[in-house]
Parts: sequence; structure tokens; C-alpha cells
Amino acid sequence: SGKSTILNLLMRFYDPDEGEILIDGQDIRTIPYEQLREKFGVVFQNDFVTEGTVADNIRFFRDLSEEDLHRAAKDAQAAEFIEERAGGMDAEVVVRGNNLSGGQKQRLLIARALAANPEILVLDDASSALDYQTDSKLRAALRKNYRNTTTVLIAQRISSLRHADLILVLEDGGILGAGSHETLLDTCEEYRMI
Repeated sequence: SGKSTILNLLMRFYDPDEGEILIDGQDIRTIPYEQLREKFGVVFQNDFVTEGTVADNIRFFRDLSEEDLHRAAKDAQAAEFIEERAGGMDAEVVVRGNNLSGGQKQRLLIARALAANPEILVLDDASSALDYQTDSKLRAALRKNYRNTTTVLIAQRISSLRHADLILVLEDGGILGAGSHETLLDTCEEYRMI
């Protein structure tokens, strides 16, 4: 549909053939790669956890405080399952996170994305393994604690994005509809069908 292309362009994995992408009015091609990437917290659809500890996975080779790790885990709705594991933040995670459920992996990856307080949070179908209640709590935490963070959310569930400021309905690389949930219900047949 084009969602991966939009993400790749936004994060400058490649540049557009025409036009420009602006962040705070600045063409992203003028922002050094390292500076640009620091703006983002990302959970890709097929992201991975690594062998190590829970803390290692949230920290992910960055110099982050214990406070940052715990705040991110709480906001990602991961704190409860982490506290229940022997060792808590020091609990071992095996190769590919095979000792974690799909929902636990996703919450750990979301905590990783939130830990450095990103300017832009990209969640590519990052809550698909979460039950509706956990997904709802996650969205509430994002609205409350990350008000100044731009969130780019790719989701299959309407409930995950119905409160977004702007929703894009994509098909075959084009935009079929754009607007709020209410606007799209009135103007976009594809959105109504979804």
C-alpha cells in the first residue's frame, strides 16, 4: 500500500525522487544522518529482541539511566510482566526472545523506542499482538506522557488509530483518504469498510 515506503522516506533510508520531506520546516536531506536518526524511536513490524537482559533490550546500546528504562517500561505497559520475572530488569532474554510471548516482545520493543524520549515515535503495527485492553492503556500513556512527540502509527485496528489527528488510508501507493476518524467515516468508502 505504500506504508513502508513512507517510513523509509521519513527516516531517510532513501530519498524521494521528487518533492521534499520536512521536519519542523527543515528538509530532512539537510539534517546529518546521526542527528536525524536520534529524533526517532522506532518499532518496525518485524523488529527483534536480542539475547541479554530485559534492560539490555530496552537500553539497546545507548547510555540511558535506570529511570529512563523504568519509565519507558511503564509507559509501554511492560513493567508488570518485567517485575514478575525473576531478576526484573536483569532477567535473561534468550535468543530471539523465545522465552517471551509475542505481546511481551512488542511491549519490550515499544519500551526501547520510548526510552530515549524521541521527538518522533514510529510504531509499525507494533501493537498487533497486544490485547485490546493493553493496547488501550498504551495509547492512553502515549497521549498523556508523550504529548510533544509526533507519533506515526501503522495499524490494522481502527481502535488503535481512531483518535489520531490525521489518518491516511493507503492503497497501491496512493492516498485514498486523509482526515480524522469522523471525516473518513463520512468521506472514504474504503475506511468505512475497514
